[in-house]
Amino acid sequence: MLFAIGTKVLFRYTGERGTITARLDDNMLQVRLDSDPDLEIPAFAEDLVRDTGAEPALSGAKFVKGKQEVVPPPPPRREIKSQYVILKPQGMLIVFEPMPGRDGAVSRYKIWLVNDTTFEFLFDIELFTSQKTILQADGKLAATTILELGDLLYDDLSDLPEVDIEIRRITTDGLDTPLNRQFKIRPKQFFNNVQTAPILNVLAHQFLLFNTFEPAKTTSDKTNLLDYTRQTLQEKHRLDESNSTLFQVFDVETFANFEPEIDLHIENLVNGYARLDPSQIIRIQMQHFQRFLEKAIRLGVLRIFIIHGVGEGKLRDSIAQELRRHPQVYRFKNEYHPKYGYGATEVIFD
Repeated sequence: MLFAIGTKVLFRYTGERGTITARLDDNMLQVRLDSDPDLEIPAFAEDLVRDTGAEPALSGAKFVKGKQEVVPPPPPRREIKSQYVILKPQGMLIVFEPMPGRDGAVSRYKIWLVNDTTFEFLFDIELFTSQKTILQADGKLAATTILELGDLLYDDLSDLPEVDIEIRRITTDGLDTPLNRQFKIRPKQFFNNVQTAPILNVLAHQFLLFNTFEPAKTTSDKTNLLDYTRQTLQEKHRLDESNSTLFQVFDVETFANFEPEIDLHIENLVNGYARLDPSQIIRIQMQHFQRFLEKAIRLGVLRIFIIHGVGEGKLRDSIAQELRRHPQVYRFKNEYHPKYGYGATEVIFD
């Protein structure tokens, strides 16, 4: 039986209830126990049955094409707030908590975003490799709080995962200037960075993301400031020229009739698709995606949805690689959506 992330299940032999939080290798699933929400254990799919007595709410869920399985919303991310003020805060960290299996071996790590300061932040974070997007998340992180983001598999470390994060401090005067950080996680560095994580209070692999939150100041030197002002004005002039050129070709009627989504399922794109091999199919899908993307940018659309389905994730990952390289794309995410489930990527333009 196939189980979606977020499905309520029962253990066949013990009657223990839980919620599926991740798919593991070798037909195994990670289950968060109802009796102890802080405990997650691996289980074979054949040892689980659907909990029909406590089905999750399926409002906004959708059926996956070609399957009879309903995809429910994911379980809420755990958020743990410290009961005490931390006297020597480190800042904002990303923490990887080892999650041993039955044999004691660690095959995955629980990922936490840690804020041990007295500030609140808006954040937007992505963890990815050259092969796939591991997680994307955004939202608000309260003071002295840790937030569960997802899971990193041990095998992903060999692909040198990258962290890309933007934060904005929330102040009484509004939002601060965004701060950005991007870096690769190298296995040797990962295994050497083992410390007691703030608030979580367990030994974990951790990386300090930000320890100061003041925007970088420009030089006070008058000559350099003058050069900086001139350069800024020149860049603004070039940007204005670029924008005026862009909007000269803007077509109001085309913009009004533009559908901000494209369905890349092959049966919607070409006839006779049954004769195509997988490489031909994905090439056709990517061609339609690229034309749609360029048209959206040309018209000045702010947000689009690329419907790629769930499947094996090859089309989704190819789209993510293309979007990651595109200078006009501000950010994109493939999270649960009430209309599309997990089968679509939302793209937001700069």
